[in-house]
Amino acid sequence: MIRDFRRIVVGVELSELGDLSAGSRLAVEQARWVANLSGARVALLHSVRSEEHWRVSEGAFADRPMSADDGFRRPLETALRSLREAGIEADLAFSEERAWLAIVANVLQFGADLVIVGKRADSAHDGRLLGGVSQKLLRKCPCAVWVVKPDHSAEPRSILAATDLGPVGERVVALAASIASACGAELHIVHALSLPLAEQMKDSASEQRFLAESRAAAVAQIESQLPEPLRGAAELHVGLTSPSNAILACANRLNPDLVAMGTISRAGIAGLSVGNTAERMLGHLDCSLLTVKPADFVCPVRPNEN
Repeated sequence: MIRDFRRIVVGVELSELGDLSAGSRLAVEQARWVANLSGARVALLHSVRSEEHWRVSEGAFADRPMSADDGFRRPLETALRSLREAGIEADLAFSEERAWLAIVANVLQFGADLVIVGKRADSAHDGRLLGGVSQKLLRKCPCAVWVVKPDHSAEPRSILAATDLGPVGERVVALAASIASACGAELHIVHALSLPLAEQMKDSASEQRFLAESRAAAVAQIESQLPEPLRGAAELHVGLTSPSNAILACANRLNPDLVAMGTISRAGIAGLSVGNTAERMLGHLDCSLLTVKPADFVCPVRPNEN
């Protein structure tokens, strides 16, 4: 069983042909897999707001009026029926808000603990399309956000978890371990060591001793956070580099199906959950991305905000 998830919100959109978009189909499949292993209830959420979107057939941006009439509902109801036929409790909801705001409002209203959205394959325009929605969710959604990318199975075979050894990093490791245990996936954990200026001023031998001690302490701390079956089985990657480079180097070498990491560490502690590392990773990773917020994260969106 996967821990933590009891209610999942899936952001779904329609293609220019009026069927479920490729990214949304992936998101629904991911939700199905997670719900089967966690017992979570699923809410499919579709924004009917008319917004500028990229028309692949025309190679240009255009407005597409959207509505919740029978024609638009059909592919969404088909997705809903497929979840229910799989024994998953599921609902379908519509909103007139912008997609990201509708999702956050739903999370706040019903207490969801996971949002799943699909990332478009057309990366050249992600910044103005669903990539923009994903970035907004990484910044503002109070719960975990799973951005699904094409060409990766809903059931991950390899997971890379990034930790700063702080509270958020501990939550990331626990969640990644739970997912890996549920599906027998390989688990890799990456941590970036930092070298304080005071240590840089010392001789090379002292610097190497400090790094060796820091690495040993980091490995021991990570191992202590893992459930017993994964201690010694998970592969740890700990070295001196920047957080972004640590994640990208491991991702390029390991080709994981899923990268899990923290977002928005407002305390400013150096490590893998600081600043906008997760947002930067969104545009550079070729795999799906699962992000976790700090326990004390305050959502900037208020319930019922327009």
